[in-house]
Amino acid sequence: MDTAYQRLVDRAMHDYGETDFDKKRIRVNPRKGDLINTIIHEELHVKYPDKSEKWIREKSKKKETTLTMADAVKLLKKYKNKPKGKKNGRR
Repeated sequence: MDTAYQRLVDRAMHDYGETDFDKKRIRVNPRKGDLINTIIHEELHVKYPDKSEKWIREKSKKKETTLTMADAVKLLKKYKNKPKGKKNGRR
C-alpha cells in the first residue's frame, strides 16, 4: 500500500471513510461502524484507483474475512493520530 498517503482518524466526518487522491489523504471515521472494513476499503482505493466502487466493496469484504489479528492491528496503527509536538513516539 502507498505509504505516501496521510492517514487520519476524523470523528467529525459524515462518511465511513474517504480517499482524496489529490491531497494523498485517507480519512476514516471510527464512530460510523466497521472500522477494519472501512480501512481495507479505502486502502484498496489507493492500491486500485481505477477499479469500480462495487469491485472495491466486494474485495474489501473478502479481504476482511481472511485478515489475521496481527494484520488488523497493523492497519489500525497506521491511523493512530499522534499528538502535535511528538515525532516517532519521542517527547
